[in-house]
Amino acid sequence: MVTQDTGTSPSIDIVRGLVLKLAPLLRRDGLNVAVHRDGVVEVRNPGDTRMTQPIVVREHQGAWWWHWQWSGPSRDAPPEYEPMVPVDDVEEAARRLANVLHVAEPSGAEQ
Repeated sequence: MVTQDTGTSPSIDIVRGLVLKLAPLLRRDGLNVAVHRDGVVEVRNPGDTRMTQPIVVREHQGAWWWHWQWSGPSRDAPPEYEPMVPVDDVEEAARRLANVLHVAEPSGAEQ
C-alpha cells in the first residue's frame, strides 16, 4: 500500500537515535547509511551508486514505523510512502533493505 504522506514524522533527533540502532546492522551487510536534515535516511550500496533506497520514519497504526520512500508519479509530485516495519524491528528492516540493495556476485560463467 503506497500512500502520500499523511502521517506525522518525529524530530530529526529521534530519527538519528533510531538510525543508531539500524545502522550497525546495515553496515554489517556492507551498506552505507546517511541521515539528511529533512529526516530522510539514505541507505546505499557502495558497490553500485545506482543502488540507493531512501526510508523515513512516519506514524502508522499509532506507532513509529520505517517507511519506504518512493518518488511520486510525476516529476513535480510529492514522494509516496509505504509502511515497512515498526521502528523497533531493526533486524527485519535491515534484512529487507539488504535484500533490495544487494548486488549479486557474478557466477563463474559470467566472470
